[in-house]
Amino acid sequence: MPAFRRNRRLNWVGLLAATTTVLLVALSPPLLSPTWRAAIMHGFSPLCHQLPSRSPILYGGQIAICDRCVGIYLGLVVGVATVGGAHRLWVRLGARDRFVLLGSLVPMAVDWIGTVLGLWNNGPISRALTGLLFGVVAASFVADRLLWGRIEE
Repeated sequence: MPAFRRNRRLNWVGLLAATTTVLLVALSPPLLSPTWRAAIMHGFSPLCHQLPSRSPILYGGQIAICDRCVGIYLGLVVGVATVGGAHRLWVRLGARDRFVLLGSLVPMAVDWIGTVLGLWNNGPISRALTGLLFGVVAASFVADRLLWGRIEE
């Protein structure tokens, strides 16, 4: 058994701490000095478009991620936090589990495509909720494999 999976609880706590830290750092720019704010915004810029019209405002300042990314990052925390309860589901799904992961992208894609095609205007809630769904599923999927070792070779 690889060393990473020997102490499952400690590794789970580490994954939870890492995902929570990333979320909190992304939310922190309005609370920081201009130098730190600029550094964090720059650090997240390759990961998110950071358009002001699509980014939440916290305490009068823009955070480092957009509405959809807030959902994704929050979903990463929730997915890691609940992976123990989801483990049985992933085992039961077996080889079909990747279809659940791919399926969690569908609402996000539909929300984006509908807006691009001018079929509707999505709002911050739909962007955040579709991101949340994907984040929860993706984090649970990856954490399950890391903690229980079901990585296909």
